[in-house]
Amino acid sequence: MLFISQELTELAGTEYIAVTTNGTVKQDGKANMGRGNAKEVAAKLPRIACELGRLTTEKGNRVHYLGDKVFSFPVEESWLSYAELRLVERSAKELLEEVNKRKLERITLPLPGCGKGGLKREDVISVLEKIFDDRFAITEKPA
Repeated sequence: MLFISQELTELAGTEYIAVTTNGTVKQDGKANMGRGNAKEVAAKLPRIACELGRLTTEKGNRVHYLGDKVFSFPVEESWLSYAELRLVERSAKELLEEVNKRKLERITLPLPGCGKGGLKREDVISVLEKIFDDRFAITEKPA
């Protein structure tokens, strides 16, 4: 696992990234991507909110490929809850499976759950370093 200083939105649409998400689907069928890096990336790539809403409804709150080189990375059960380490761990394992399946050389994501999610940086790093290898780049700006 590597740490980089690039902003996730700079990479959106050009390199593989993962955005931290929750399991809430709004009445219009779009995923709730109303804060943090999810909001920023969805503003740049608006169709990912529709795709995440559809996939979450059909397959649940898990890592999904949304198109445009973007994966979801659930850290919260709903937009009202805080991030949970168990979800970070599960999502990291699911993302690793996707990266292996697709033979990706690199994917970038924020430090999941450490911004608005309320998790401690050192706790999240402790979980991720057991799962991620150097194909995973973590932006220094927390999600």
